[in-house]
Amino acid sequence: MHSHLVRLVTIFATLTSALFGATRQIKPEDAVILLSDNASAIHAFAAKELQKHLHLVCGLEIPIRARQDDARHAFYINAWPAGLDFSLAPEEGRWWVNESCVWLCGEDSERTPLPAGQELAVRSATRHRRTGTLNAVYDFLEKQFGILWIEPGDRGISHPVTPGVLTLTIGEGGWKPNQLIKRGLRSGLPYRLTEYNKDLPEPFQLTEEQFRQKHDEVNLWLKRMRMGTSLELHYGHAFTQWWKKYGAEHPEYFALFKGKRAPARPTMPETIKMCPSCPGLHKQIIDNWLAQNPRPKCINTCENDWGDYCECDACRKLDMPPLPGKKWDDDLTDRYLYFSNTICRMAVQHDPDVIVSMYAYSCYRFPPRREKVEPNLVIGFVPSMMQPEETAAMYKGWRDAGAKKLFLRPNDHHVNTGFPMGFEKQMFAAFQLGVQNHIIGTDYDSLHNFWPATGIADYILARSHCYPDATFEQLEDEYASAFGAAKDDIKAYYRYWREQIWEKRICPNRQAIVERGLHGNFRRGLVWDLHKYYQSADFDRTDAILAAAAARPGLSPQAATRVADLQLANRHFRLTYEAIVAKPNERFDKARTLIAFRVENLNRLNIDWRTQLHRVERGFGDITGIHAAWQFRDYAAFKTLPTRWFFKIDDKNVGVQEQWELTPGAKIAAVWEPIEVTKGWEKQEIPGMHPKLKEQLKEYDGYGYYGLDIAVPADWQGKDIALLFGAVDESCWVWVNGKTAGERIYEHSDDWKTPFAIPITAVLDWSKPTQTVIVRVHDRGGQGGIWKPVSLVHQ
Repeated sequence: MHSHLVRLVTIFATLTSALFGATRQIKPEDAVILLSDNASAIHAFAAKELQKHLHLVCGLEIPIRARQDDARHAFYINAWPAGLDFSLAPEEGRWWVNESCVWLCGEDSERTPLPAGQELAVRSATRHRRTGTLNAVYDFLEKQFGILWIEPGDRGISHPVTPGVLTLTIGEGGWKPNQLIKRGLRSGLPYRLTEYNKDLPEPFQLTEEQFRQKHDEVNLWLKRMRMGTSLELHYGHAFTQWWKKYGAEHPEYFALFKGKRAPARPTMPETIKMCPSCPGLHKQIIDNWLAQNPRPKCINTCENDWGDYCECDACRKLDMPPLPGKKWDDDLTDRYLYFSNTICRMAVQHDPDVIVSMYAYSCYRFPPRREKVEPNLVIGFVPSMMQPEETAAMYKGWRDAGAKKLFLRPNDHHVNTGFPMGFEKQMFAAFQLGVQNHIIGTDYDSLHNFWPATGIADYILARSHCYPDATFEQLEDEYASAFGAAKDDIKAYYRYWREQIWEKRICPNRQAIVERGLHGNFRRGLVWDLHKYYQSADFDRTDAILAAAAARPGLSPQAATRVADLQLANRHFRLTYEAIVAKPNERFDKARTLIAFRVENLNRLNIDWRTQLHRVERGFGDITGIHAAWQFRDYAAFKTLPTRWFFKIDDKNVGVQEQWELTPGAKIAAVWEPIEVTKGWEKQEIPGMHPKLKEQLKEYDGYGYYGLDIAVPADWQGKDIALLFGAVDESCWVWVNGKTAGERIYEHSDDWKTPFAIPITAVLDWSKPTQTVIVRVHDRGGQGGIWKPVSLVHQ
């Protein structure tokens, strides 16, 4: 028996049914995979998956046929030994091995025969919710050969190599869901190619074929990790189309907010809240459900995640009195539980088996203080792994209120920055807390596909869905075993990030990080203050660990490749760190180095570039400078301007009328207040700014003027010159020497955080040693001002 298999059997002997006896060897050329003529799509796909993995092990492809013919050994799909009398639980898969045959079968949702000559696409196979036959194949491969899937794609498959032979152990085994009748990790990938490629630099954009392959690899990995469900459960924001449908005729269905029953954001009607106390709304939900044919077994009452809660008297009467020091809308659980309970009671009059779904999220995640949970109510609980004590108390409170059907719907993955962070043990513990509190399922939003950085966390989380009784250390050991003789080094590598970064630096400062990120955004706060939590020495130490791993004797080709890929990834983490923490005058050089490295190693770094470049880096203000470096790659020279400018508040909006743009540079430096252009005007800590102005700016929305005298190198004369702004929140107008240079008006939702250039060649005065730049900024809400450095560039 392979040593890897021995370890697997040891870990899971008490967790899953498996009975082993003697071993026997077969030649793959004497074997066949048998699939009946009327096999379903799932059966056919299971046969392909079995064929693929056996090929990886032995190096030969075993044919798939409808008859055994002269083959000495058969792998039967959707069959079992004669005389067995058994039943299968939903999604259960079972297998048997004897001296001449292997049987694999399972409980599937899809039983329709696959048309002759048609192959099932991966995207079709992975959409099926109950795939017991696939579960049988994966369990067989895992228990018989020790195969693991540590990340999506073929290179994520860890398998033994025994050329020309397959060694099987006589016995039987199987896998079936535990208490988790719903197991879900979302792929994190957008549905459409246009959405994926939007705003990505060209080298990182995908073709349709590459996009489909990425989807297939991630979704197939999820299926191999036994994600699925036997529960018909509908949830998600239930009322996003209701204003369009009912707003004109039934405004009473919707929240009364600031005296009006209408969307607070007219261009985003999907964000309007409902009026939970409205009887007409309750009746409309039930009428819509009854009108459907076939009638769903689940009614969705989940609200959206915006604010603007109903302020009508009837809803306010449903709320419990605020706790000491809290506002009325800090805890709205009882109104929303009343709402969903009402739908439950109305629905069971028509169907006693119907279930109703709701979220316990945001200000209604807290346990109810008056209401009790109806028995047919399924609650999607959205706690945070960052608050384990509070979450444990909330579980108890919900159980005490009668909740029997809780599923875990966390957003914990959204702390992920793309760096190794070390949160895998905390994420595992948060999952285990749910298991201990009898959750019936999960839906994690969502994978970020940063596999070398945090793939260990996703692997351990997914495997704990398969085997909730496994310890963290067992699953950590299993993951590291894919690196062969370097296993202990790989554990040391990830433990470094966990123990030194996550546990010692990040977790003790999590409140400060949240506050830095504004509006509770932990990830944004972490990358904005990355220099406080990561150091160059961290990459030195982890490089040394990986160098020791690469030097281990006896590394298999698979393991050696994985170690080399991780070394490359660690180089990527270092370059990304250096770009984020770079001084303004180094920023473009660091960004160009990083983008060149990424392009060169595009296919070796198993990183989802959409999430890395767009959601994290561009989303938080082009923190690496990648987008500016790419967007303005035709510029030959960059000169970063000082980050200390001068500022004058225009709280009465008289600057245009009084022509502040004509203010001489000497007067600007003498009279205006100093300000830093590395952060919004609300966050100024610069010495020399008058305390009164500093206090006024903390909550300021309106107009302000920035000014600075700049020197343009004489040898740039005759070139196309521009001012490159890292980011301005929100709109701005630019003058040079009192002449209009250009403007950037806030039109798109991310304009406040993206770089842009204003040409200034036509307004330069080469007879002067310096040019006076004045920028008028208008901010309508939230952070405001120039908050990323400004550079002088030429093409």
